[in-house]
Amino acid sequence: MDMTYRGIINMLMLCGCIGQSGGGWAHYVGQEKLRPQTGWAPLAFAADWVRPSRQMNGTSFFYAHTSQWRHEKLAVNEILCPTADGKMANMSLIDYNAKAERMGWLPSAPQLSRNPLDVVAEAKKAGQDPISYTVNGLKSGQLDMACNDPDNPSNFPRNMFVWRSNILGSSGKGHEYFLKYLLGTQNAVMGSEEHCIKPQEITVRPAAEGKLDLLVVLDFRMSTTCLYGDIVLPTATWYEKDDLNTSDMHPFIHPLSEAVQPLWQAKSDWEIYKGFAKKISEIGKDYPGVQQDLVLTPLMHDTPQELGQPFDPRDWKKGECEPVPGKTMY
Repeated sequence: MDMTYRGIINMLMLCGCIGQSGGGWAHYVGQEKLRPQTGWAPLAFAADWVRPSRQMNGTSFFYAHTSQWRHEKLAVNEILCPTADGKMANMSLIDYNAKAERMGWLPSAPQLSRNPLDVVAEAKKAGQDPISYTVNGLKSGQLDMACNDPDNPSNFPRNMFVWRSNILGSSGKGHEYFLKYLLGTQNAVMGSEEHCIKPQEITVRPAAEGKLDLLVVLDFRMSTTCLYGDIVLPTATWYEKDDLNTSDMHPFIHPLSEAVQPLWQAKSDWEIYKGFAKKISEIGKDYPGVQQDLVLTPLMHDTPQELGQPFDPRDWKKGECEPVPGKTMY
């Protein structure tokens, strides 16, 4: 696929199509170029009441938390550019993920090894700015990023809500690892870690199995994920609700109109999430109160922060530079 892209890009450049009206290239008829994105994004990420949102790329998240890195046999020197720094060949793929997360190239979940609400509270108690307090803690080692210690119980993903995704079936890569390490259930992982590549830069603990405490699934199909779920919430199907639908394959939105009412206990996704919000608000109203949060956001593509990094970016964790939010880190 990548070579196909390069071929088309070269063709467009050689033929002088770049910058001409109608002369571009519509990758997957506009993948990830949703036309009404300005109105869609605040709704999708609840930007009307909380910002910035915590986001994560699924590939890194599940690679780390399903412990597939423990069974990695692809060495970096097999895919490394011949002109690259030789020291890079000693790193494993999970090492690269951790490096990218701490330097702000990728999002991270969870972000810190401790609750960010507690970190902010400690900073205020010490009379310090929460950002400076966090940066100094990371620099001194008193505070760490969760990606550096993925099998520490404090960094486990404890609760997972799956919305119409068969993550334990067709959508997830490495089904048996999900079952063994994330769910702690019967599985068919046959290989051992004995002859696999050992990380050099993250903390390696004994393998943890069964990290999740709760798996809630919202779907209208009895998928593989539903079969393993602790709670399955029956959502309405396409013709049982007024809703909007979109995908990352097309730059438009489908409006749906209710033809018949939802059957049995099924409700629309919107009604189910409203129920969640109402009940959680009732249960938690006296517990969290008003607290300040700390959110680490990655350096976004094509921003001054990303473009300001040198071609040979230095790693603050190794003392090659100072940790500066928005420049050399989150």
